[in-house]
Parts: sequence; structure tokens; C-alpha cells
Amino acid sequence: MTCRHRNQLGKVKRNLHSTAKMVIVLAALLAGAADSRDAVQGSLRADRMSRLPRVILWAWERRENLNFIDPNTTGVAYLACTLDLDGDTVLMRPRFQPLTVPPRTTLIAVVRIENDRRRPPALSAAQRVDAARIIVGLAATSPAAIQVDFDATRSERAFYRDLIADVRSRLPASVPLSMTALASWCFDDDWLSSLPVDEAVPMLYRMGPGAGEITAYLRQGGGFVPALSRNSVGLSLDEQVAGLAMGKRVYLFSPKPWTAASVRSAIGQVAQ
Repeated sequence: MTCRHRNQLGKVKRNLHSTAKMVIVLAALLAGAADSRDAVQGSLRADRMSRLPRVILWAWERRENLNFIDPNTTGVAYLACTLDLDGDTVLMRPRFQPLTVPPRTTLIAVVRIENDRRRPPALSAAQRVDAARIIVGLAATSPAAIQVDFDATRSERAFYRDLIADVRSRLPASVPLSMTALASWCFDDDWLSSLPVDEAVPMLYRMGPGAGEITAYLRQGGGFVPALSRNSVGLSLDEQVAGLAMGKRVYLFSPKPWTAASVRSAIGQVAQ
């Protein structure tokens, strides 16, 4: 090998070494940026959710008089409307039943999304845009947060993922976005972690087979996989709730109209 060739080879090696160092530095910078972005997003979520009380009552489509609650400790997540995905259209059904709450009550507007059984939904881009527009429009009523409630098969998840992203991008930055979640989504079937929501509320009732194992696991200190599902939980008064809300925000569902006695009993069980 001539001297000139050795010099050229040395130059190539030095260039490769420099390039490798640059790649390592760039990868570290990108990783650091991603960590910083995740930290900022986590901080924003925590800040938005910190304004919500620890106990929130679900008020579904029925007459509810909740004048007896303490607005300093208890909020209300009320069904604001139901969206029926019918073919390639979105049919909106507003709330018809009256809801009475004390002044200064923290209110969360809930949107229930259902599939029409007669005409399967197209789950098209136009349908997604219409649904997002209706949901975002609820922000004009000045709720403390908006919550989206839906069921989704695996084939429907892409539609709902895009819908949630559309809603979040169009909502005011100060408005928290919540969603309900099947318990299975929060364990081995996790598809929630990448969703731009402030919380995913695991629904720990009507879980079907395996419910006993899930509740036992949680009562023994087990946790959910997605970080955004670890700070809240949804429970029903007609199933055992004790020991499932430790250190979490709890959403409570009652199959019967709420009364002062049922609220006191529910809060007492949650506190155990």
C-alpha cells in the first residue's frame, strides 16, 4: 500500500469515526428532546386535571337533582349528548332530562358515541370531522372538561384515534379531554398510550369474565399499563367499589337516581 493510499484510508477512518460520533450525539439529542416533550405533556395533563375534584358523579340520561352535593369536593359528569354513527352520517341527540346542581359545581360534558345497529358506520373522514365538530362545540358551554365515552373494536380503533386527535387539536388548550376505557384496554390490550387525552378512565364494572381476578389484582396494589389510566377509575354502586379507588380520581355511576344517602354511602365506600 502506498503512502498516499494509507493517508486516504486514514482520512476515511477519521471521517467515519466523526460521523459515528455525530450520529450518537444526534440520537442522544433526539432522545432528550422526546423525554423533554413527554415531561412537558405530562405536566400539562397534570395541571389541567388538577382543577377537577376527586369524586365525580355520572349523571346519565334521566332527571337528576343534585342540589345536595358539596361542590367543593364533588363534581358532576353529565351526559350532554349522544352521537349515533349511522352509515356515513352523524346523528346528534341532545340531553332531554333536566339536571340540577349547586352553584360553582364542576361540570364535565360527556359525549356518548354509538353505532347504529341498522346501518353500520362508514367511519369515514367526513364522519370523523362532523363528530369532532359537535364534540368541540360543547366547549362553548364552558364545562370544566369534556369526556368522550365509546366502545371500539380493533377495526374501529384507527377511526377513534384520529377522532380524539382531531378533538384535542381543536379544543382550547386549557380544556381537559377525558375518555372512558374498557378495563382490558388498560392491561394487555393497551392502545391508549399514544392518545392525546388527559386521562383514560378504566371502567371497573360490567367487566364480564375475569372481573374477580382484575379487582383482586388492583386491591393488592396492581396497576394499569398506560400512564394516563393510572390516576382515575370508574365504579358503579351496584358492584363492590371498596379498595379500588386508592389515591385516584373516582367517577361513580348509579343505576338509580342519585340521592343524598346514596352519595354519602358511595363516598364512604370509596374512602375505604
